[in-house]
Amino acid sequence: MLDDAMLWDEILKAIVSVMPEQLFPLFKEVFGKEYVKGSDIRLLSTEYSTYTENPNAPPGSRLTDITLAVNGTDYYHLECQMKNDGSMVIRMVAYDLHIAMQHGTAREEGAGEIVMRFPYSAVIYPEKNDNIPDVLRCRLIFCDGSEHIYQIPAVHIQAFSLSEILEKHLELFIPYTLLRLRPKLKSRQSLTKEELTDFVEEVIVILQKELRDGYLTEQQFRDYLHLFRDAAGRVFARCQEFWEEVNRMTKPLIELPSVREKRMLEQLAAEIAEKAEKLTRMGAELSQRDAELSQRNAELTQRDAELTQRDAELAKKNEEINGKDEEIASLKAELARLKTSLSMLLW
Repeated sequence: MLDDAMLWDEILKAIVSVMPEQLFPLFKEVFGKEYVKGSDIRLLSTEYSTYTENPNAPPGSRLTDITLAVNGTDYYHLECQMKNDGSMVIRMVAYDLHIAMQHGTAREEGAGEIVMRFPYSAVIYPEKNDNIPDVLRCRLIFCDGSEHIYQIPAVHIQAFSLSEILEKHLELFIPYTLLRLRPKLKSRQSLTKEELTDFVEEVIVILQKELRDGYLTEQQFRDYLHLFRDAAGRVFARCQEFWEEVNRMTKPLIELPSVREKRMLEQLAAEIAEKAEKLTRMGAELSQRDAELSQRNAELTQRDAELTQRDAELAKKNEEINGKDEEIASLKAELARLKTSLSMLLW
């Protein structure tokens, strides 16, 4: 099971992996950059999100960070951070330098210089934290004494109201909105079921309006509901009643045949994979047992050989003892004969 920080990071990566154009409203809000629908988006990460493999499972990912290019010219780097990590800006400098070296380096022929362009970068903070500034800064001092301020924005998701999310089409914040209910779960002003129901209804209304207005496709609408449910599973992990309420409100009541068929095929594939894994595990256990039995048989064979050798040695010793007994008997007979001869001479 994913830990808390990783889950929220993976939700963002799942969104970027399956519907990267949902980042365009964020780019407009944070960087003032606007792109038309259909603009070319190229993910630069070397791995991919597991959300596409099974949307019904909790989102997972094999992405290290979010790096992408729009129209082949504009490069972006996003990180999702839960805590107020003072060293985050240092890591961002290192990441951005690496991205600039890979994708933003060019030689200006006239000036005879190499120009390195850093990407548009931001750190996204899903949970409210008053100690996090609006920008992350690092003062860079070079060997010639010149200075430069590296500065990137910090995006505070919980600073956006639901109405602002709708107005600015920031649907990618939707799965994180449940985090604003967390404080009530931990304080004396406990969250009521009615408050939760009203909140979820408002979220669904936002998604439905964005769907009607063409800002979301049917698949994107369903994906956001999936991710919203996954987020609820974590936020209400210790409150089964609230989790069941969110699940009831967001789970589709009518399932199309194509969707049902896809779900059944995914379940069948999962069962086959599980059984194959079980068989592989059993085969490995049997192989291990065979190896242990072979080792025990080898040990027993060695012990038998040792016992056979000891029996042979004992038999040889017995033969030696028997030979000595015969020799002693012969000497006794010879001594008796000599005594008899001596007696006759003396007589």
